[in-house]
Amino acid sequence: MQETLNDIQTYGYIVLFVYSMGGGFVGIVAAGVLSALGKLDLSLSILIACLGNIAGSMLLAYLSRYQKQDFQKYLHKHKRKIALVYLYLRRYGILLIFINKFIYGFKTILPLAIGLSRYSFKKFFFFNALACLLWAVSIGLCSYWASDMAVAVFEKIQSYPYIMPLFLFTLVGGILLTLWIKSKKKS
Repeated sequence: MQETLNDIQTYGYIVLFVYSMGGGFVGIVAAGVLSALGKLDLSLSILIACLGNIAGSMLLAYLSRYQKQDFQKYLHKHKRKIALVYLYLRRYGILLIFINKFIYGFKTILPLAIGLSRYSFKKFFFFNALACLLWAVSIGLCSYWASDMAVAVFEKIQSYPYIMPLFLFTLVGGILLTLWIKSKKKS
């Protein structure tokens, strides 16, 4: 266990940067929890997640603008989504750049759409950087503050080992029941 914690302290920031390039929430949440446990530095984790997210978004926009031929074979399935993002970009403008950081699946399409359009890279970089900072600070701080509750829940689960299997059984049973009911309604 100690070796794993040492690896987290050694490579955690690198993993966080790479994971944040893809816009993942789990990396910054894990960094916030580990910061609360004293294994990582919170402000450095937020900064690294922000920089990784900026780099990932800008890389997608750059590649989709200057490597269009290579991207076209991957994007032909998503033409409708990209057209919809164009319309949203016209309607909501800068607000869309801020909102897209918090919508799963949308944070990849927007930089691609901006790269394929004539949207200004400087303008996108500026507002994307602000949006990434807001994303990293809000998710990082929320996970840092919520980590006390998560630790308390895990300690409670350790003292009552039968709770976790019961919870998982109930969760899986509820999901299966919901799927079964929906399939009955369709037929």
